[in-house]
Amino acid sequence: MKHLLFIISFLAITNADLIQPPNYSALYHTYVQFEWEQIPSTDRYQLMVSNNDSFTDVVINVTDQTLVYIARENIEWSSQYYWKVRKHNLGGDLGPWSDVFTFTTAEQISNVTTTFSNESIIADGITIFGSFFNYYSSVVDINGNEIWNSGNGDLVFYNTNEDGDLFGCYLDNSLNNNLPGVEFNIDNDFVWEEPNDEFLHHDLIQLPNGNYMGVVSVSQIGSIPIGSWTSLFQGHGYIADGVTLEFPWVGDKIVEWDKDTKEVVWSWNTFDYYDMQDYDDIGGTWDQAYIDQQYDWTHINAITFSEEDNAIYISTRHLSRITKIDHASGDVVWNMGHEFPSGEVDFGHDLGFSFQHSLQVLNNGNIVTFDNGNLSEIFLGTDEPTSRAIEIDISNDGNSFNAEIEWEYVLPTDLFGFASGNAQKLDNGNYIITTVGGGGTSLEVNTNGEIVWEADLNLTLPNGAVYRAMRIPGIYPVAFSIVTQDLHTHESEPSVSVEDSTVAFEIHNEGYNAVTYAYSLVDDEGWFDSSIQEVFIQPGENFTAVYFADQISDLASANPMVFTVTPINHIQLTKTVNVNAYTFPVAIDDELLPNAFKLYEPFPNPFNPTTAIRFSIAATHASQLQVFDVTGRLVETLIDKDLNQGEYTIQWNASSLPSGVYFVRLTSSMKTQTRKVLLLK
Repeated sequence: MKHLLFIISFLAITNADLIQPPNYSALYHTYVQFEWEQIPSTDRYQLMVSNNDSFTDVVINVTDQTLVYIARENIEWSSQYYWKVRKHNLGGDLGPWSDVFTFTTAEQISNVTTTFSNESIIADGITIFGSFFNYYSSVVDINGNEIWNSGNGDLVFYNTNEDGDLFGCYLDNSLNNNLPGVEFNIDNDFVWEEPNDEFLHHDLIQLPNGNYMGVVSVSQIGSIPIGSWTSLFQGHGYIADGVTLEFPWVGDKIVEWDKDTKEVVWSWNTFDYYDMQDYDDIGGTWDQAYIDQQYDWTHINAITFSEEDNAIYISTRHLSRITKIDHASGDVVWNMGHEFPSGEVDFGHDLGFSFQHSLQVLNNGNIVTFDNGNLSEIFLGTDEPTSRAIEIDISNDGNSFNAEIEWEYVLPTDLFGFASGNAQKLDNGNYIITTVGGGGTSLEVNTNGEIVWEADLNLTLPNGAVYRAMRIPGIYPVAFSIVTQDLHTHESEPSVSVEDSTVAFEIHNEGYNAVTYAYSLVDDEGWFDSSIQEVFIQPGENFTAVYFADQISDLASANPMVFTVTPINHIQLTKTVNVNAYTFPVAIDDELLPNAFKLYEPFPNPFNPTTAIRFSIAATHASQLQVFDVTGRLVETLIDKDLNQGEYTIQWNASSLPSGVYFVRLTSSMKTQTRKVLLLK
């Protein structure tokens, strides 16, 4: 029987290389993901975190069997921490400590206070909110403790999706369109940014096909209708006869951008599908138009997509209307809400919502929205303007659509939210309701209308300016580690002797989401099946990828291999393990080599557009330092020559390349090591 030896290209032999948080990093969160590389002959690890580098004030001291540990306690804001890892096997088998890394946490931004009576009836998770005029976003736990914030980036949270991606905008007054829409992460890096060719506002989402969709402003000259405002406009020199085309109307366009090229691949314009004889004549929008010298006609403030029926839903504030659009054709499926002269609103005339904000489409087709209620005195007969959270049941009898209120919660008048706000139905059946009223307030209400949790966001004027708040499971939707089974050390290299021509890798899902991972093993000799496989792993669970070789030929040298794992909806988090396979018997040896072969973590990472790549060579050899993209295509060769034993640093400038994930690979004397870098422009 032949035995295969697989050498993993990690430098760490008896002590671990630390991965994240990177050394000297500044964090904007107090839930911290620690990650390190695998140590051969290790079944568990000890992680120690301290307030000082002598580790006399330890705040975290845990053991873990995988390579990722997420700390949810004992990390405070405005502090510096030091951390290290070592082998800590059962039976007292201890290894030396790793190098010591340090990180700092930023200052707390929010000032949230919460009240609740019974924690057991509150939906699981933490709460994220964004604030306009304050221009920041934050995540808090049930007690109001801040877990994450957006730092000084003027970043406003819009929404999230089932994959845990975060979308919003940031303020940049140097731009004509000063609120560019972005997808961002908890390190406040931009994963994707819209082209900013037009003014995007209120919402940005990602479609199942990977493209992005948002709301941008468009304008067209229209007439000034006759109303109580007529004399104001005529006094300003306008004819204002309801016919003459003389005044700019601002509508909205739904735009779909290609995720890679950012080209517009689909659009839908309110001027093409809404009748201009439908306009608000009772909510004061024409009085505001006199001040602004343009009419804010539609003011779409929310967009969502249903994959089940390939449809887009939009909330059009100033028409007190919700519209369903067929994505394939662009045709309006239905309009629901306030009736207008055109007769284009199909149903829901008696629902009474007005100037509503936010949309959630439930699995049963119901719609949850926040009825701001600016016109509630007229539509619902309230004594004062009153806001509601409502769930709308929509049915179709074959001839027409019908709607009725399935559930509602009427906010007290002191929490009236004239703008912004949202409502979200939670997994346990409760609802999170957010309003600008009360300086920014989020309520969790059960189906009986009882408040089970309240958060006072304590925001500054105007009116708290909270935009939206949502309950999310955590800040790490995708976190995973790869463990190579039966890893040992041979000639100071991590290695594994594989019986029966097999090799196995464990994928551990350590985030809060169930995730589909794509994985593959590629080797130069073609011993193993290199096809890409997929596996769906629940949070806290793991999967073992076992590879069998039908036939293996004897080799005097290594057969390089790479095991790659990619979360299919988060390719920027791709991880690789580099493996060299040998067909001859080997000995186990823990001897360390000085000046060993090593490719260090590039810094900074993510970067734009330059990062420093540091590496060391154990002896004089022909060496290559190359960069590849996620498809495996060679992008650039940085070094290709003989190098003497020693340590080197090279600056890589990627200004000519698009944003994305790249792999830096160091090769010398049949050894390879790879590091992932993320270019963010």
